Amino acid sequence: MQADPITHEADWQTLTDRAHAPLAQRWLYGAAAQAVGREARRVLVMDGDRPVAVAQSVCRKLGGVSVGLVTQGPLFIAPCDPRRALKTLRRALPRLTVMTPSSHLRRLSLSAATPTLVIDLTHDENHLRTGLNSKWRNALKNAEKTRLKVAQITATQAALTPLLHSEKQRQSQGHYRALPPEFTLALLHVAPRAFRLFEASNAQMLFLRHGNSATYQMGYAGPEGRAVNAHNLILWEAMMRLKSEGVERLDLGTFDAVKAPDLARFKMRTGGAQVVWAPAQLL
Repeated sequence: MQADPITHEADWQTLTDRAHAPLAQRWLYGAAAQAVGREARRVLVMDGDRPVAVAQSVCRKLGGVSVGLVTQGPLFIAPCDPRRALKTLRRALPRLTVMTPSSHLRRLSLSAATPTLVIDLTHDENHLRTGLNSKWRNALKNAEKTRLKVAQITATQAALTPLLHSEKQRQSQGHYRALPPEFTLALLHVAPRAFRLFEASNAQMLFLRHGNSATYQMGYAGPEGRAVNAHNLILWEAMMRLKSEGVERLDLGTFDAVKAPDLARFKMRTGGAQVVWAPAQLL
């Protein structure tokens, strides 16, 4: 096996689309990391003439030593010997690289496993609606009866400010851990066309499209929005609009039933499939 660097965005998108790659393994994530002073390395592992694995590592210097982080990767895009693929990647990435692959690879765990929820948008609308938990579906019906309209608005820094402020406040209170709001602004700077910002009542939800997939980034609902189940309506409309764009997977991100039980219930009742990423391990 050999490792080849990938330097063109179109090539990387084609490769990562094969695995419906999560945001952290997409080009725009690495570009945003570079915008805030990190180094991004994108590597393809070839087994003969077959591409078998990809990994995007975000690197930084700690005490003069280069340290890499492969978040939600490496991704195996064809059958292969994973141990040989990882050995090949190790030669191409910093000597000290931490990864969080899709399956445990019998290495020392440095963190807990991370569950995420993913909705398959290749199903038709009726199938998706039937798959909703009955309580979630009833909340959606009640929101639809109010004739509340969902608007898609341009995601400028000014438009995102209230949402980012709310997100920073919730993270500082320890409700959950996620990308800092400042990184969202870096993403906006490098890939503004990826942003999908939806609003209804005094509620908003932000999504990022990347190739054939999309990721829910953050949301906010005030008392009025919560009273009319605005987030149920926004998420449903976002699913339909992303599906119409050709998006096949919607990643709702991580959830924590202990620290953020309401958010966890909201996500788990959408009918999505749980995907558990392995604990952080040394490559």
